[in-house]
Amino acid sequence: MFRFFYIIFLLLKYSVLYFLFLMGLNKQSKSQFIKSFFEEASGAFIKFGQILALRIDILPREYSLDLIELFDQIKPFSYDEVKRIFLEELGVTPEKLFKKFEETPFASASFAQVHAAKLYNNETVVVKIQRPDVWEKIKVDFFMIDALSIFADIFFKIDALPWREFANEFKSWTTKELDYHIEAENMQRIANQLVTQKVSTVVIPKIYHKLVTKKIMVQEYIDGVPLSRVLREMRRGELDAEKLKKIGIDIKETPNTMLVELLREYFIDGFFHADPHPGNILLLDRGRIGLIDFGIVGTAAPQRYYFAKFLNIESQGNIREMGHWFLKFAGGDIEKLIISAFPANVDQAKIDGFMEILEKHFYDYYKQIEMQTRKNLETMKTDYASVALQTLKFTNRYQIRLPNEMVIFARTMSIMGFLVKEMNYEFKASRVAVNFFAKHPEEDLKRLDTSFIPYKRMNREEAIEKLNNWLAYLVEIDPRLFKLVNDYVSEYNIFSK
Repeated sequence: MFRFFYIIFLLLKYSVLYFLFLMGLNKQSKSQFIKSFFEEASGAFIKFGQILALRIDILPREYSLDLIELFDQIKPFSYDEVKRIFLEELGVTPEKLFKKFEETPFASASFAQVHAAKLYNNETVVVKIQRPDVWEKIKVDFFMIDALSIFADIFFKIDALPWREFANEFKSWTTKELDYHIEAENMQRIANQLVTQKVSTVVIPKIYHKLVTKKIMVQEYIDGVPLSRVLREMRRGELDAEKLKKIGIDIKETPNTMLVELLREYFIDGFFHADPHPGNILLLDRGRIGLIDFGIVGTAAPQRYYFAKFLNIESQGNIREMGHWFLKFAGGDIEKLIISAFPANVDQAKIDGFMEILEKHFYDYYKQIEMQTRKNLETMKTDYASVALQTLKFTNRYQIRLPNEMVIFARTMSIMGFLVKEMNYEFKASRVAVNFFAKHPEEDLKRLDTSFIPYKRMNREEAIEKLNNWLAYLVEIDPRLFKLVNDYVSEYNIFSK
């Protein structure tokens, strides 16, 4: 109950501060203002702010840069509590389980605290222990975040997605993150793939599964520098590429390692680390990286072969074919609609003709923005996330809703694009994609894509009604596309029954 009233107090406090800000009496920037609220609220609000920071489709760049640095450090709970949790979870206290166990944690956050320890074989490990009161606080935080998201949907709408949907997504991820069995399984699955694929540029901590419970995680210690710390010091001018090279870190090679690994996980493994927060990426020597915190993961959508084709030709600058492959991986619903609206004995060529209208429309749009987009990427006036968002906003007029798996991957790619430009503004992600697909030919990827199930036909009357609704939508949003679509369906008397 105290937690509830504390959050209410903070909301009132920051409402007053925001009013002073509007009056010009508070000189703090808006982004710093929001960051301060999240840090004072702590708990789930810290994690919410960190995830929000990486949603560049929601927040402007300057907000993301500030929120990425959200600092989650609160007073640790006592060693007596640590021993109690160990007895409950493992039936033994830390001093009887480890050769050495540091009673004072080296990190203490809202959800857990982390201790250093040494096994009897002298291996150094990291022990993450969930806070004893975490669930009581999170329930209150979830309630408040739900209430705030409803308020935000009314007064601060965004194009990317409803705040309520973002809040639900956050709650689902957080709930899974607080079960260390799930995280350990996620980590092991990707670690196994690294061994199978003989990947030497990425390191994942070894998990000691016999010592993992829902509230305790024991894993190998990786000696690396958190990307979050490096980016913070680079922005302050305290670090640069040359200084990092002296300690063995090649910050200009790191973006290549990060993007190649994400592409490999998605297209080859079909399972990927979906929370590339800078605090979850460790920089190692020779351009290698370490990945930690696998509470948030994603799986590949069934259409990953078509998606690979799209990314490959986009990376090569072949925009003429982009519309075709975009609609192949993302346009299933609209193709299903038009197939269902036509009588079942219609020639396939008529369906293809309709899809070609959308392909040509997509090409005409992208041709207009392509040159400026490339220029803006080079000068850092925009980033890959903004380009992806711009394209997805445009395709909303096709009434396309991407599979959720693909949305999570696109979002993760956007975060990566944002981070790699922070590390090396000359970096070109398109070259990484071209090299990746040269190494992994599309036909090889097609053999991996075994889970795709063709869509089912709709009831024709339902399809015609939806098609009419779509045309009414196009009248306002895109009159040119409305005319193209309407002329086509009228020519073939598609609405006759």
